[in-house]
Amino acid sequence: MKKLLAILFVTALIYSTSPIINTAEAQVQEGDFKAGVGLVFGSGVGFGFGSLDNDLGIRADGYYAFTPEIRGGGDFTFYFPKSEGNTDVTVWELNLNAHYLFLDEDGLIVYALGGLNITGFSFEYSDTFMGSTTTVSDSDSEFGLNLGGGVEYALDFADLFAEAKLGGLGGNANQFVLGAGLRFSF
Repeated sequence: MKKLLAILFVTALIYSTSPIINTAEAQVQEGDFKAGVGLVFGSGVGFGFGSLDNDLGIRADGYYAFTPEIRGGGDFTFYFPKSEGNTDVTVWELNLNAHYLFLDEDGLIVYALGGLNITGFSFEYSDTFMGSTTTVSDSDSEFGLNLGGGVEYALDFADLFAEAKLGGLGGNANQFVLGAGLRFSF
């Protein structure tokens, strides 16, 4: 994951400094809508599964600009399931966030984010003893808060974004999350 984030950073740096590449320089306007996809790395949701804490996932998001400085929307992240021995763990999260745009010029947007988080998990444990298989499964979800920030850089075909946030604050599902991907304007 560190290599992927490094590649995305270097790509953004090349795009931002190259005079050959023509980048879009439109500023956010009221009514703009963007939808995106990306990869996410979380520090582990903290439900106490140790090495089974889910850390890598995929994300889809959508944001609507209410004013040139404020936009709202949400994202859904599905962390790739993890298995160890007889235990399987799956985690997902739904985030409803607001962005406050501090900087929006020359194709670069810098924003703070805050919002609500719902994190869900499920696990299944199976064991065979003397020819009899026992399966135990459970699922749960909890609410928390999000605080963080991000950047977007306008390319010709989409906006490259990177985000860092503290998600699920106030519960057992709190974690540090890094995300990166592309957002498309509609």
